[in-house]
Amino acid sequence: MAQPPVSPRAAFASNPPDWLRENSEPRRNAPPANAAHEPFLSHAPPPQDSYIAVETSPSEYRLIVRLPGYRRDSITLSTRRRRILHVVADSWEPGGGHFERRISFGYDADLVQVRAEFDGELLRIIVPRRMALVTYWGTGR
Repeated sequence: MAQPPVSPRAAFASNPPDWLRENSEPRRNAPPANAAHEPFLSHAPPPQDSYIAVETSPSEYRLIVRLPGYRRDSITLSTRRRRILHVVADSWEPGGGHFERRISFGYDADLVQVRAEFDGELLRIIVPRRMALVTYWGTGR
């Protein structure tokens, strides 16, 4: 009795080539111990003393992010879907790390008018709030 034909994918899965069989360990984010180079992005956690605080007022949201050891040119602010503020900071210095937070806002936040300033340790972000339109519809007669 003739056997059904074997697809190339099934043949490859049952008998992989030598070069694939030798390196079949799962890859990890960390480079091998004998690597002669530093990884491009640090996988170290952010410093323990970094934090984010949010203050709310009727006219604006004020975020204060403590980023010790980071430089101004390594901080990125971006907005997504007009409701999410994405804060990313990377430090390639020894003992540096990666800081990343996504902050979601309500529909009253005006993420087009975001302002920020960084003094070397504290990143202050101001997100203006739109005034809600309040209408009063009287009862019909």
